[in-house]
Amino acid sequence: MKTLFQNGTVVNSNLSAKLDVLVENEKIIGLFLRGTFIDPDSANTTVVDATDLHILPGGVDPHCHVGFTSGQFTSLDNYQEATRAAVCGGTTTIIDFAIPEIGETSLEALKRQKERIRDSFCDSAMHGCIVNLNDDVSKIVSEMEAQGVRTVKMFTTYRGEVMANSETIMEVMKGLLKIGGMVYVHSEADHIISENQFVAIQNNQIDSSFHHRTRSELAETISVAEVLAMAETIGAPVYFVHQSCRDAVDQVANSKSAGRMAFSESVLHHLVLDDSVYESENPERFVCCPPIRSRQTVDALLEVLKNGDVDTLGSDHCCYNLEQKESVKHDVRYMPNGLPGVETRIPVGLGKLVLEAGLSIERFVAISSTNPAKLNGLFPKKGIIAPGSDADLVLWDLDSKCTITSTNLHMATDYTPYEGIESNVKHVATYVRGTIVARNSQPVESNKVGKFVPAEEINFNLK
Repeated sequence: MKTLFQNGTVVNSNLSAKLDVLVENEKIIGLFLRGTFIDPDSANTTVVDATDLHILPGGVDPHCHVGFTSGQFTSLDNYQEATRAAVCGGTTTIIDFAIPEIGETSLEALKRQKERIRDSFCDSAMHGCIVNLNDDVSKIVSEMEAQGVRTVKMFTTYRGEVMANSETIMEVMKGLLKIGGMVYVHSEADHIISENQFVAIQNNQIDSSFHHRTRSELAETISVAEVLAMAETIGAPVYFVHQSCRDAVDQVANSKSAGRMAFSESVLHHLVLDDSVYESENPERFVCCPPIRSRQTVDALLEVLKNGDVDTLGSDHCCYNLEQKESVKHDVRYMPNGLPGVETRIPVGLGKLVLEAGLSIERFVAISSTNPAKLNGLFPKKGIIAPGSDADLVLWDLDSKCTITSTNLHMATDYTPYEGIESNVKHVATYVRGTIVARNSQPVESNKVGKFVPAEEINFNLK
């Protein structure tokens, strides 16, 4: 059976055009000017009418945490729940992190997390994670490559848990350089954060309403500068997750202008929310790292997003609920850090960034799908509507009012940081490799077709 998507507007990172899309055997096999395709085998072709709709490549979320344990807390979703939410929000590939728990090796964490990928609605890829220096880093990295993983997450904060020292980061950069891989770095200077938190304790300001003061922009920018210097010394590529301020993005952009391979990711909550949320009745709901920044910082980040200096848009999905958030809201040092967002990244992003802030829809596709696919070794299988690519397609109505509420979402939590946000974006359908998995923001429960997708060669050219 074939499927023909007719009368829609196809959007890739480099074009928007009125095209019909022909799908067969999980792949896109043809693009045709609207109305020009004459099907010689129409009896075996299902026609999907996409009149007045935009057809986007399925979202690729480069930053998800599924069943993630940090400190005393574990996020609440499994792969079935996380991917159900993803496809209802137009994401067809999530990239999770295999972060070692206490006493666990990097390869054990990778094996554990890959084994959890079952009964999924969409495809999943994986980042590795290395915490401690091992004399045989090359062997670990090579084994990760053999298991379909070419990116490794490293942290410059969370001392005593997942923080890696500079020597370890540089050794992992060297190991990944040999296989064409790349480090993904959470850059916040731990010693600056420790000082921020010490001052907060002295002033009795360590509860969640003061969270944004305990992890300063300086802690982020000074760490980015150090990691960029490491990468430059070795000649290695580097990717910075959830950059929350313009100064951090500018450093990466300057490095890129000098001919180095450096990349910036932003996440939706740093582009949509501002630190007034910490003055709300429930500030604990917005505790994440880095924290939500001032409106001035948010506006500046939006500017560099629009001028092309932000390469990818992630969700940093961490599915904690209100009970977990409220249990230690009096002390942000021990709170579960992170926000649920895998389902809201695309619809809220289309509404707030494209329809309201003026980001082009082609640029939105680049940061939410194409570039994450390239930088994770999944392109051109993922991230583009083109012959030979997986038939990961999402149909959107961009002229139909929708309100975000936690009761209408599918994430394994009881709140959303975007409660009450309105936009003219409505989800119509999500297809994973040609199979419909969600319709009108509701899952098609019988179609759990997701699988693990191994990373192949990373494409560092984002033009």
